[in-house]
Amino acid sequence: MTHNTGRVVVIGASMAGLIAARALADAANEVLILDRDELPSSPQWRKGVPQGRHAHALLRAGEQILEDLFPGLIRDLVARGGQRFSWFADALWWQFDGYRTRRADDFEGTFFTRPLLEDTVRKRLAALPNVQIRPGIRVRGLTGRDGRVTGVVTGEGEHEPAIHADLVVDASGRGSRAGAWLEELGATAPPVDHVRIDMGYASRLLRRIPGQLPGRTWIATLGTPPRSKRLAIAIPVEGDRWLVTLAGFFGDHAPADDAGFLAFADTLPAGDIPDLLRQAEPLTPIVRHTLRSEQWRHFEKLRRPPAGFLAIGDAICSFNPIYGQGMSSAALQAAALSRCVAKHDLASPALPRRFYRSAAKIVTRPWAVAVGGDFFYPETTGPRPPLVDVLNPTCAGRSSPLSTTQSSRAPSRTCRTC
Repeated sequence: MTHNTGRVVVIGASMAGLIAARALADAANEVLILDRDELPSSPQWRKGVPQGRHAHALLRAGEQILEDLFPGLIRDLVARGGQRFSWFADALWWQFDGYRTRRADDFEGTFFTRPLLEDTVRKRLAALPNVQIRPGIRVRGLTGRDGRVTGVVTGEGEHEPAIHADLVVDASGRGSRAGAWLEELGATAPPVDHVRIDMGYASRLLRRIPGQLPGRTWIATLGTPPRSKRLAIAIPVEGDRWLVTLAGFFGDHAPADDAGFLAFADTLPAGDIPDLLRQAEPLTPIVRHTLRSEQWRHFEKLRRPPAGFLAIGDAICSFNPIYGQGMSSAALQAAALSRCVAKHDLASPALPRRFYRSAAKIVTRPWAVAVGGDFFYPETTGPRPPLVDVLNPTCAGRSSPLSTTQSSRAPSRTCRTC
């Protein structure tokens, strides 16, 4: 066990950044989280998390790690209105031309809005004496010398002072500029894989009243690929509300007007979600988000990753959100980071190599699950996971959005995040 001291700077108060900060708080004298947004004091949507208005859930591994890092977190979420549910027993789940059977070997999860989760975790972190969260600060580069990163440059002016760090953790998400920053220091940017899917999401909140979904808690409706590119989910969240998300591949996106939103839902193979939309009172406008591709930055392939710098979460791998992998993958990476700093000092050149190898192992399985499911569609382009052309035609119902990660009957396609 090493005895780490010094300062960690985390770029981004995303879920990946918050979880990483907690994982490192026991190993550093100071953990400083910088975010360009003015962070809200209550659960509210924010610009820096454009996907935050859409449906979210933690898979089993992610929930377990968050509960380990923040004991009582799930209890706190439920106290603030989060909804406990059973993944299969409570679902009205249509997929591959039929409803899924309720399962005896079920496990529980929690539904909430992304702002509620972030707000609850931020408050826990802010209570730690060696953690500071500084909003409204934009990181615009790294400082470094002799093959290591020594800090970050903030602000807009050329003469803004740098913030020194023994370790910089980039949790700035899919749009991370780490590659360009590393090249500015004379280091090598990681190679990047893109799998093009051109996904679009449209979501809104609606009023939830008892009896609208008798005997069930949530709805998932998935069109059968490749003939259908559409799917939808409706989940109960805090404040007696439904969060309904409609999604589609390759430009087949739901409109943002009321009539178009409902018309899109009416084309789904089961009528449960359009029935709900007709019953429930809308509370918010429809918001949209697009994702052109899944993305994996292969830091593990760098021969000499700079000491003093790590990427984590979506800054490494950005999954198609319909598979629910992102937050749980980030949590697994944070747990791996905690194990790595138990063996290496924050400034050790061995730390990035060891962490990136661990992160790649964590990402490989859910990447294969998500990308493999996306390759049901012939329009999907990019590197294919091994055996995808063999598995996809033969495992209908077991390697598709929302189901693959939960199935215990297909161990070759089951991912570590659940």
